[in-house]
Amino acid sequence: MPRSPSSILFGCILAFAIALVGWWTLFLWRDARALAVASRALAEHQIDAAAQALGASDAAGLAAVAERRQAMFVSEGLVFALILGAGGALFYTALRREARLRQNQDHFLAGATHELKTPLATIRLLLESLRDQRLPADKLLRYLQSGLLETERLERGLTNVLTAAGLRMARGPVRFVDGDLATDVQQALAAMQPRAEAAGVELHVEPMVPVIAARDPEALQLVLRNLLDNAVKYSDRGTRVVVSLTTAGSDAVLAVRDAGRGMDHSELQHAFTPFWRGKDAATGGVGLGLHLVRQLVQAHGGSVTAASAGADRGSTFTVMLPCRGTPA
Repeated sequence: MPRSPSSILFGCILAFAIALVGWWTLFLWRDARALAVASRALAEHQIDAAAQALGASDAAGLAAVAERRQAMFVSEGLVFALILGAGGALFYTALRREARLRQNQDHFLAGATHELKTPLATIRLLLESLRDQRLPADKLLRYLQSGLLETERLERGLTNVLTAAGLRMARGPVRFVDGDLATDVQQALAAMQPRAEAAGVELHVEPMVPVIAARDPEALQLVLRNLLDNAVKYSDRGTRVVVSLTTAGSDAVLAVRDAGRGMDHSELQHAFTPFWRGKDAATGGVGLGLHLVRQLVQAHGGSVTAASAGADRGSTFTVMLPCRGTPA
C-alpha cells in the first residue's frame, strides 16, 4: 500500500528525533566520564590534566571549549525546536484531516439514511397496501409506477456509493469501447423519462449527430443519469431540462441545462465535493452523484464544469470528452 507524503515525513522526523536523542545520550555519558576524570585530576592539583580531560590543551583553552559547547547547545536546541514544531504541525494536520473525515462520515450517514429510508418507506407502504387490498383499481398502476421509481432511486444511490468505493480502491475501473455518444444520451434519457414525468419536468434533447468516442458504456450511463437526476431533482414542476451534444475540435461537448433553483458562488465551488449536498439538503441524496460524475469523466480523460447565473436562474453542467469525431 503506498504511503502518503505526510506519513513519510512524520517517519523521517521521528527517526531524526530518535537519532538526536541517542546522540545526546552518548554525548552526555562521555561528558560525565570526562568530568569524572577531570575531578580526579583537580583533586590531585593537576589543572592541565583536568583541562585536557574536558577537551582543552591546557587551562587557558577551557574558555574556548565552553564557547564551543554553548554554540553547540544553542544550535541543537534550535534543531529540537524545529523538530517539535514540525511534529506539532503534522499532528495538527492529522487532527484536521480526522475531523474532516468524521464530518464527511456524518454527512454520508445522514444522507444515506435519508436516501435509503425514503424509498424503502414508500415501497413498504405500497406493499402493505397491496397486501391489505387498500388500493383503488384506478390508482393501482400509478402506485406501482411510483414504487418502481423509488426502487430505481434506491438502486441509483447504492450504485453511486459502491462505484465511488470501487474508484477509490481500483483507481481505474473503466473499460473503453468505441461507441456513439448520441446513442448513449438517448439511452439515458429513456431511462430517466419516468423519473422526469413523475416530477413534472420535461426532458428535451436538441438535435444531435453521431459522435464516436472511446468510453465505458456503463460508466458513461452513470454519468448521464446522475446529471439528469440532479437536473430533475432541482427543477420546478412545469420546467424543462435541455440536453445537447456537440463537438469542439477533438472533444465532444455534452451539456445538461435546467431552469431550477440555480447555485450561488459557494455551491458552485463545492458542486463536486463528495458528501456535500448544498443548502437544500431536504432534496435528499448522499452527495456523491456529482462527485462521481467528475471522477468518471476524469477517468475518461475529460472534464466537467458547473455554471449558474445565480439563485432561481438554473444551472448548466458541461462535460468535455475526447472523441474520434463524427462518422462520415
